[in-house]
Amino acid sequence: MTFTNFVTEFPIVKNPKTKSQVNVASPFIQWVGGKRSLLDKYDPLIPVEFNNYYEPFLGGGAMFYHLYSKYGNTKKYYLSDFNSELITVYNSIVSSHEEVVELLSQMNTRHSKEFYYSVRNYDREEISPKRYRKKFNVQEELNHVELAARFIYLNLTCFNALYRVNSENLFNVPIGTSLKKDISDNGLLKSCSEVLESADIKFQSYEMINPVEGDFVFFDPPYAPLSSTSDFTSYTSEGFSLNDQMKLKEFCDTLKSKNVQFMLSNSNCEFIRELYKDYEQHTFSLNRTLNSKKELRKQTTDNEILIVNKN
Repeated sequence: MTFTNFVTEFPIVKNPKTKSQVNVASPFIQWVGGKRSLLDKYDPLIPVEFNNYYEPFLGGGAMFYHLYSKYGNTKKYYLSDFNSELITVYNSIVSSHEEVVELLSQMNTRHSKEFYYSVRNYDREEISPKRYRKKFNVQEELNHVELAARFIYLNLTCFNALYRVNSENLFNVPIGTSLKKDISDNGLLKSCSEVLESADIKFQSYEMINPVEGDFVFFDPPYAPLSSTSDFTSYTSEGFSLNDQMKLKEFCDTLKSKNVQFMLSNSNCEFIRELYKDYEQHTFSLNRTLNSKKELRKQTTDNEILIVNKN
């Protein structure tokens, strides 16, 4: 049975209302650490002049859409991420957004607790209560349209739009709080498809990008923990350790020596401040909702830092 057939076997539980259509591209997925709410604050720090643009920790791509709205096709955009499933989703939106919209619509009308966990657990089998074993790799079992629709559905309906996988690369986030959420598309994926056609989108590590003098790079890596209890880094099964943070800093030093402009966002913790002590630093306040303790979910301190290297 194909994944599409699996979806249509579930009963329809709601009929979504027609949404107002949009024709402006913006992130079609939600991503931990997404930059939409910070773009206005970042804008004065973005280089006035640059050639090519690189975003090697793509996530939701908020900075890319922001720059495209300003520069359009006058720039060449190189987008990449080390999350292979995410990159498959982006390329599917470029090549097959209409098919993704159709399957996502089918999933939207069937959204329920039972349906969510059936979709989430499609690639695994239960071996004991709440313990699962991987059956297959969804990137091998599902076609690119099915993979994209499943990814977007889980992203938009899971708890806090959190993308997290375990050591077996199994997505393990519970369902979100609202069963009435409407995730039907309103023209956004078409708009994104048209914009993303101008970009070079690849599955690769940041170490594989090759910007030259005059280019601009925006890094938005998994954040270093603010404390010993906030260690979320599992965007991929490999995670992103403090050692990885140090390797990234060395890569940034190499870019600086080549007169490549860059900005890097991270958590405003002592480790990052000290690591980038020789660079221009700016701090911002932003509410994050990942903490398991409700009283700590709303933070008003300067918990975000932006490292800037401009010519």
